[in-house]
Amino acid sequence: MRMTKVVVALPVILGVLAAAAPAGAARHTGGVTVLAGPPPRTVPAHADALAFFPRAVTIHAGDTVTWQFGGFHTVTFAGPHRPYPFITPVGTQPAAEDAAGAAFWWAGKLPELVFSPLTLLPQGPETISSPSQVRSSGLLRIIAAPPRQPPAPFSLTFTEPGVYHYQCAVHPGMRGVVIVVPSSKGAPSVASESAAAQAAIARAVADTHRLLGTKPSKPLRVLVGAGDNATGAETTAFFPSRLDVHVGDTVTFVNHDQADIHTVTFGPEKLRSTIEQQFVLPKGHRVLVNPLGGLASDPPGGPVTYDGHNHGNGYLNSGVLHPQGAPAAAGPKSFSVTFTRAGVYHYECVVHANMDGTVVVR
Repeated sequence: MRMTKVVVALPVILGVLAAAAPAGAARHTGGVTVLAGPPPRTVPAHADALAFFPRAVTIHAGDTVTWQFGGFHTVTFAGPHRPYPFITPVGTQPAAEDAAGAAFWWAGKLPELVFSPLTLLPQGPETISSPSQVRSSGLLRIIAAPPRQPPAPFSLTFTEPGVYHYQCAVHPGMRGVVIVVPSSKGAPSVASESAAAQAAIARAVADTHRLLGTKPSKPLRVLVGAGDNATGAETTAFFPSRLDVHVGDTVTFVNHDQADIHTVTFGPEKLRSTIEQQFVLPKGHRVLVNPLGGLASDPPGGPVTYDGHNHGNGYLNSGVLHPQGAPAAAGPKSFSVTFTRAGVYHYECVVHANMDGTVVVR
């Protein structure tokens, strides 16, 4: 997910969350700086690097690490929360009808998907003394950042030796570690840590260019995004972006990303654009995932047939396709569609802006 999906709902979201957000303490200075995501304009269009730069730092007890944000990320020390909650199910989906007046299959059956307050809001003070403690930058600082300005950095002072693992709550495969040693032991210089970060960024950028050449290994298959956990490189595109098939063919869309979610969403451009802009929905004191984007349009179990008129307006949605690195229990990683009528059908991922594709059926 990227920051563009929350901009439209920003004023309401801030109002919902502001009262619950803890007051910020004075920021610490000095120590080591880590980048959460690449610096602006580092990677090519339709690409990202889901990694911390550098992934591992070694500091002395009492030192401070400061994270600067280059994307829709958190710095989260999960403590006992494993897996750390990003989206949590609550209650049930309210009644909803498609353009043909039929009830969606998930209405009254599946739970609403709610963004966890543990992810949205900062967690804990600005010091940490044990790997068992929970600390998190929260997404609020990303959401609240003024346009064209970087989000407020996140600083954490490590008071006791230990090995502190952390992650991005949005992209669980995006992980880092802070190794804290006693003051009597040696530690890398700030300059060497910075050099390690720059080298890792260069490798990730090179990998994004390599990923642009991604091709499916089987016919009638579309790869949804591409990524490599070794460097964090990610390309938000469909491979191929245009596929020519025949009536009766079944196309399988496979999330080829290793760390990010995607959707495959068909329908009129206006509908797809609306779902994309309203993927995040404020509701009372909660922030929800729009079911038209987050849930499958049709019950699971085998390929879905598509003739361009599904649900009265051509709407068809895979729901969230989980990354290759996600556990099987997280949900589906692929989506199959049998095309039964000739036509030109446009689709997109409603999680990532400008991630578009076309199926031409003859």
